[in-house]
Amino acid sequence: MLSPEQTGIYEKAVSAIAASALATSGGNPILYGPNGKPLAPSGSYGIQRTAAKRTGSMKNWVPRRLVSRQQEAMERERIVERSVDLAINDPNAAGAIDTFAYSVIGAGLTPQPMMDRDAFPDMDKETARRIQAQQRNNYKTWAPFADAGRRMSIGQIQFLIDTSMIRSGEYLVLLPMLSDTARPYSLACQVLNPLRLRTPIDKMNKSNIRDGVELGEYGEASAFWIKKSDRNNTMRYMGETSENFMRVPAKKGHRWNVLHGFVCKEPEQVRGMPFFAPAMKMFRDLNDYLDAELVSNIVTAAFSLFIEVGIGDNPIDYANNLTSRTETFTNPDGNAQTERYQEMIPGQIMYGNQGQKPHAIAANRPGTTFEPFTKVIKKAISMGLGIPYPVLFKDVEGVNFAGFRSAMLDAWRVFTTHRQWVGQGFCQPIFTMLQEEAWLRGNLDVEDFYENMYSLTHAEWWGAPKGDIEPVKAVQADVLAINNKIKTRAQAIQEREAGDWRNTFEQLEEENEDLKDRGLNTAPDDTNAILDNASDDDDDEEKTNREDET
Repeated sequence: MLSPEQTGIYEKAVSAIAASALATSGGNPILYGPNGKPLAPSGSYGIQRTAAKRTGSMKNWVPRRLVSRQQEAMERERIVERSVDLAINDPNAAGAIDTFAYSVIGAGLTPQPMMDRDAFPDMDKETARRIQAQQRNNYKTWAPFADAGRRMSIGQIQFLIDTSMIRSGEYLVLLPMLSDTARPYSLACQVLNPLRLRTPIDKMNKSNIRDGVELGEYGEASAFWIKKSDRNNTMRYMGETSENFMRVPAKKGHRWNVLHGFVCKEPEQVRGMPFFAPAMKMFRDLNDYLDAELVSNIVTAAFSLFIEVGIGDNPIDYANNLTSRTETFTNPDGNAQTERYQEMIPGQIMYGNQGQKPHAIAANRPGTTFEPFTKVIKKAISMGLGIPYPVLFKDVEGVNFAGFRSAMLDAWRVFTTHRQWVGQGFCQPIFTMLQEEAWLRGNLDVEDFYENMYSLTHAEWWGAPKGDIEPVKAVQADVLAINNKIKTRAQAIQEREAGDWRNTFEQLEEENEDLKDRGLNTAPDDTNAILDNASDDDDDEEKTNREDET
């Protein structure tokens, strides 16, 4: 240990050395080598990266950067419009959305109040259970009346915002307080189309407004500019002034006015991007390819013979004779035009060209490479959306048990993550606001709600279970985990049935009492022996399946 006097001398020496080095280097620190002499400046040690080449196949790869917020907003809106068009008109895209939404949301996420007991050290267990029971009851009472338009329950609203996130990349929900005596609570949800969120043309010069979102000091959303109506349909993006917009603050005090959610994948991002964006071109091209193949097969199958007409004959005359419907109209230039339509009927005969030789038309489409080719495209789409191919397109042909189980686990990692995002970003703020209103109405027995509001109203959000490929083995795993105190019965019931363990226990209690009243045996069966026998049978069956595959 240095004495105070030695410490002072040491600090002075260090300061003198630093001052000398800065003076020698013109104010910049100097690096010294092992010989004690300053290191000479050296060149770059970097190696040229192939990704930056401008030759060969990389020559024309020059990504275009957006130079203005207007361009960014217009591009995002165009992508959204295309994504919505895919969701409406493309069966593969529509199926992908349903797979995602039914897995993540299903019939709806339900809250399991889990207040932070550490924040209430003086609260006993019975009081905490009573408060949580009141919170569950408040939510169940409000859930059927959640929609401001009286069309949807809270579960349907959750499903709608999840599909909105996939199609549009974001959701936009207003949270008005409605003075309706028919409602048990005033809080309501009004789901809006995210395309209403725009920047008025007279607010373009505002540096703190980006794509309809007014930003605060640290980039937080402080207000939203929402278009009231489409009264000026002739004008495209941002074609109206702020008179036709409603500026809605994000919050009023601690309460939310607007919930705007999206998956943020870039720094300083303020609007969401549709999930289909990376795979949008392949979705469109695949749909066009399938449609072309289908139409080609229909046309080919409709004609049984192709007859080459004689020399001097006009095929148009034959076509006119086969016309089943004509429409005559006037062009913008004033000339009349007639369109002829011919119905395609199986067994029809087609005339054309010269000669007198008839021959049958063979339907040889699609070719042998059709299915492998489309499967490769679908796998690329699956990678873009982050969901394994067998799960996204529900194609289990040629997939063994291990492969499908691996695909399901991978898919459910994505589904569970999105479920957490919806639960934390959308459901939890609404749950907190609802419990606040319930406390103000006297339906929540808490002395001071605002003392630890967020700890008091914390909840976990549970959805539909993922199911099991081998339910017997899954039950065995649950029993083993429960017996070794690493899993609760509530978790097992939720994962298997997506229900409330309290309802299960109450039902079991009622059944046992009814069995006793009827004089029936209530002793449990030897469950472990039954599970062991079933496991042995499953092992034998799995072994047989592997041998058959071999």
